[in-house]
Amino acid sequence: MSNTAAAQAPVQLPGPVQIPLVGWRTRGLRMLGDPAEYFMRQYAHHGQVSAWKPRNPRHVFAFGPEYLKRIFTEPEVFVADSFREVRIPEQSSFYRLTNGLLRRNGDPHRRHRRLMQPAFTARRVLVHRENVADVTERCLSEWRTGDVVPMHDALARIIMLTAMRTVFDIDAPERIERLQGLISRLLRVAAAPLTLLLPYDLPGSTFRAALRTCEQIEALLLEMIRDRRADGATGRDVLTSLVNAEDEDGSRLSEAELVGEAYTAFCHDSSTATLMWTLLLLDQHPDVMNDVVDEVTSVCGGGPPDDDQLGKLPLLDAVLKETLRLLPPAPMLIRYTSRPTRFGRYELPSGAMVFFSSYVTHRLEETYRDPLRFDPGRWERESPSTYEYLPFGAGAHNCVGRHFAMLEMKTVLAVLLQKFRPALVPDSRVDRAMRVSLVPSHGLPMRLHPPGTGTSPAPLRGNIRDSVRLP
Repeated sequence: MSNTAAAQAPVQLPGPVQIPLVGWRTRGLRMLGDPAEYFMRQYAHHGQVSAWKPRNPRHVFAFGPEYLKRIFTEPEVFVADSFREVRIPEQSSFYRLTNGLLRRNGDPHRRHRRLMQPAFTARRVLVHRENVADVTERCLSEWRTGDVVPMHDALARIIMLTAMRTVFDIDAPERIERLQGLISRLLRVAAAPLTLLLPYDLPGSTFRAALRTCEQIEALLLEMIRDRRADGATGRDVLTSLVNAEDEDGSRLSEAELVGEAYTAFCHDSSTATLMWTLLLLDQHPDVMNDVVDEVTSVCGGGPPDDDQLGKLPLLDAVLKETLRLLPPAPMLIRYTSRPTRFGRYELPSGAMVFFSSYVTHRLEETYRDPLRFDPGRWERESPSTYEYLPFGAGAHNCVGRHFAMLEMKTVLAVLLQKFRPALVPDSRVDRAMRVSLVPSHGLPMRLHPPGTGTSPAPLRGNIRDSVRLP
């Protein structure tokens, strides 16, 4: 064999020593317990690309930008298929709710993306700014200086009520409470490991609970879709935009398609997660907190930001970007190979499950100087590529709601930080945990001080110290 042919021949992927009786489900359970730590260990031991079984690479890990570029620029080879492992019955409400953009590929994905995109452009989402600000101010009016607030619950309520209004134009308390309860229950049972490991409609199973909850959510969504069509769909909410969306040939989304995309648009759990981590990181870096408060107060003058002011908060922008770098809400994503393919020097079979992680990629020292340091100023010096910084994904499946998410988070923080100085309760335990998004597992208790109060970083315990270098 010539030297050229030898250089081109595929080689075996790196990976762990094989242990008898330890199958992929056992490894998967360990991974789901703490994906961020698991992926970092996989990268540390085996490099930017590896497999659980190097001789039979059905479960592959890819962390470096060159591999991510392949994944994102070849969507016909590396296909999205959320919930494939759960084997959801195709005729179920569970299937229809989850059959949105995150699961579609090829022409169906391009069509849905084309129909949905107008509702989520950077300019179009500005119509929702007043709703975000109003919901935030109403919720914060119930807070009092000196209170200890469980930030997960408090911020999740703001985000949930915002979604109710902006996505569905719901403001009736009884409808909000009903849908909020159902969504919360579904997120809880769908994220349970047993739902993945035991996907059968059995009495008492988490999978059955998910199926029944989805049926109730779908019934509510169908009711709202039919209401929109009956009254001419004249509102500015996202559901109305989706109902009215028309393709070049005059076709529109069917009821089943609207159910999936409306549910996809409604799920804003990642915004709650990022807001919590941002408040924690600001608490641990009081100098940055002081500068952000000064910027927001100077620009906004005590009120919520208007459309123009949202673009004049560069430090707040940088703080959110740095939070998303260190603690991206989705530290674990998956693609499946649709056919055998060359992957760098390696050969992947059809049907391989390829895991990738922005959490790991955002910590590569060749891209980020001192990667564990919270340093919003790095965004004045560093310009990572699309495949080196990807909190919202990249390529055809990048997050369609990213502009709305940034508007929402900036508005909530601008209002909150002008009213209160949240400070972590001393000696709290802060462990990262994978629920639907990467969140503090104990809810992040914070005491509310008056704005402008000087505070020191609160001592804390927990594995968050593995993720970020803290005082």
